[in-house]
Amino acid sequence: MRILRAICVASLLPQVGCALLSKSDAFVARYFTPEVAASPVEPSAPGELELKLGAVNSAAYIKDDIIFRDSKYEVRYYEETRWTENPEVYVRRALVQALFARHGLRQIVYGRGTTIDVDVLAFEEVLAPRHVGRVVLAYSMVDDRIVRSARSIVIERPIANVPKDMAASAMVEALSAALADAADAVANRAVGELRAEQAARAANAGAGPLP
Repeated sequence: MRILRAICVASLLPQVGCALLSKSDAFVARYFTPEVAASPVEPSAPGELELKLGAVNSAAYIKDDIIFRDSKYEVRYYEETRWTENPEVYVRRALVQALFARHGLRQIVYGRGTTIDVDVLAFEEVLAPRHVGRVVLAYSMVDDRIVRSARSIVIERPIANVPKDMAASAMVEALSAALADAADAVANRAVGELRAEQAARAANAGAGPLP
């Protein structure tokens, strides 16, 4: 009896294995990048303002998995879509273009000087209450002694209502626009801070010593 039962179980194993394998196809992730291939940016003529791009970090939960949220407190990850690199890498490259190519700042590579550090706090698709791509950057400008300024930038760009097979591309396009605008916003504020500091130094130099 035991021999007969073993034979029956053995005869069923190939059928069970085939059934398990046929239930789902192999998982294949899709990879996206928010960086748009474009003609190289012609660098602006460098001015007198100088800046060092320091650390660009991201929150611990922001990795190559594409994030979405439909509530204020919960974040989730898409199972089938990934970024080709961690978002902080995209942010750093966008900042280099905005600060030193488009705005013409001189980039400090080593030595002393004002440094800007940036944290990526959000890089995500938001489903509700509005369907948008959101990028949140927090930056601080520091010198050898103090933090000169610290602010945050929140940029949201609407995601187009498209057919399901185009939804991922629409989301990436919105985040691409938000990334570029966030980098430009940081650059504009950094340039404003540096110009204000330059003007203050010039005013103090022109005032001369106190009588």
